[in-house]
Amino acid sequence: MEADAFNLTEAPEDFQEVRHGFNVAGNHFLVPRALYSELVNKPRICPIPTTPNWFKGFINHRGETVPVYDLALLSDDHKNPDQAQRWVLLLDEQPYMAGILLDSPPVALVAPNALEDSSSATFNEDFRSFLNGYIEHDGTAWAELDHRRFFSAIKERF
Repeated sequence: MEADAFNLTEAPEDFQEVRHGFNVAGNHFLVPRALYSELVNKPRICPIPTTPNWFKGFINHRGETVPVYDLALLSDDHKNPDQAQRWVLLLDEQPYMAGILLDSPPVALVAPNALEDSSSATFNEDFRSFLNGYIEHDGTAWAELDHRRFFSAIKERF
């Protein structure tokens, strides 16, 4: 029987789920499934005076302004005070798009396992009430950050 490259009805037998995760101050977050995300390397960030230090400012991304947050500073667990060039992970589409400063690019998590009991997962208290969808990969707990609720909530701190 010949293989039909255009027959998409059969799933590959060796399919493994791949999730993408990023680390912020020791917290391991997942990019939510089916959410638009993009990684930008070394963008020029326009700071806004008299805003909290964890709000880094805005970037121009394809003609749209996008707010950028340093979640490590927000959680008072910033290990790298040097704001030299870092990555910005953009989550969601306009008008909900927001950027998160990262020290390293996201990682691929191949064949993660669902984490039934999330009580053992360690996350900073600033994030706990905005987490769901826990998984375990190589002994580390990861969780999806409900970014829309989270960014709406921290805007109240301005």
